[in-house]
Amino acid sequence: MNLTTGDIIYHLLKYPVMLYLKLKFNIKVEHNPLKEVKGPYLLLGHHVTAFDPIISNLFSRRLIRYVTADANYDSKLKRFFLNLVEGIPFTKNAADSSAIRRIMRHIKKGHPVGLYPEGGRNWDGSTDFIIPSTAKLVKLLRVPVYAIFYKGGYLSKPRWAYHFRKGIMSVEIREIISEDAIARKSIKDIYKTLVEKLDYNEFEWQKNQKIPFRGKRLAEDIERLIYLCPECHTINSIISRGNHFYCKSCEKEHSINEYGIIEGSSHFEDTVAWNKWQMSLLPEIIEKGLSFSNPQISLEKIELQKRRKMFKVLLVLDPDKIIIEYSDRQREIIPLQDISGLSITFLDMVEFFVDETKYRFTFDPKKHMSVKLFYDLLAGVKEDK
Repeated sequence: MNLTTGDIIYHLLKYPVMLYLKLKFNIKVEHNPLKEVKGPYLLLGHHVTAFDPIISNLFSRRLIRYVTADANYDSKLKRFFLNLVEGIPFTKNAADSSAIRRIMRHIKKGHPVGLYPEGGRNWDGSTDFIIPSTAKLVKLLRVPVYAIFYKGGYLSKPRWAYHFRKGIMSVEIREIISEDAIARKSIKDIYKTLVEKLDYNEFEWQKNQKIPFRGKRLAEDIERLIYLCPECHTINSIISRGNHFYCKSCEKEHSINEYGIIEGSSHFEDTVAWNKWQMSLLPEIIEKGLSFSNPQISLEKIELQKRRKMFKVLLVLDPDKIIIEYSDRQREIIPLQDISGLSITFLDMVEFFVDETKYRFTFDPKKHMSVKLFYDLLAGVKEDK
């Protein structure tokens, strides 16, 4: 077997990285069949932390080539490392034929490939919407499909938080669709199987485990996720500090304990339930036609030729359009129907395309509207249209 540069880097770094991450996350292994798999396979998972692809590779005998959002390649250092380990760049929520071709080349060479069918890290601790085209890819590749679950990953490092909590991560890997089953099933049935087998709720797991995840800032920055108060129904009114958060409109206070449970609320005991409720009210928020103004927000415009322009702008989200006001008083109006490839990237960035120009907005959770509310409203309005 011919080793690539990526394979060599993988074998050199695997055990030092394993030691570091096992100490950082206190990783335990429930079940791992990957060490016995010799041919190509597809590894899917619910995406929780930025370390997930690295953690997955600790439990394989061979380098898993991961599909990675193209925004990661903007950093020279990240691009250098991702190229070394043969990462597969793709554009979120957009047809990307070059990524499909790269995946197929790796599978034909006998390499395992990994991807996260939610299209990004989930926000509340439960599996997000599974992108339907994943089922088409499974049918196209016709290799066994495995799933990895990072149990305790969300409670160790929620997407909305900067700071880690000290607890346990229990890793479980299992086969969810065999090669024979893929041959028999339709794409519709494969998708149904993926949705069923990848379903996971961190708080259902925690009810049985009751593992403490200790930290001093357990609620800090939760306003990235939570944007609607259940007491007074005010939008964008949540303020957090340390283990506590409150609504600045009605002054109702809450806290998060070391088990990840929300205290002080008669409505919800975890972020899954709270987020599900606020998402259910999105159509009502959209119907009200509210306008949200975000001063001094960072905008990066990336053209097809990779020329970049940075701005500080006033960003206004109206029911049917986005208004961008530049420092020279010029205004740009973007009808929502002209937007494609909408996604949340990293922690506070929302990206979309207008024709061949990528717009990337960076939000500050202490100054601007919730990044998730901005994304949810755009996605909701476009879905209605």
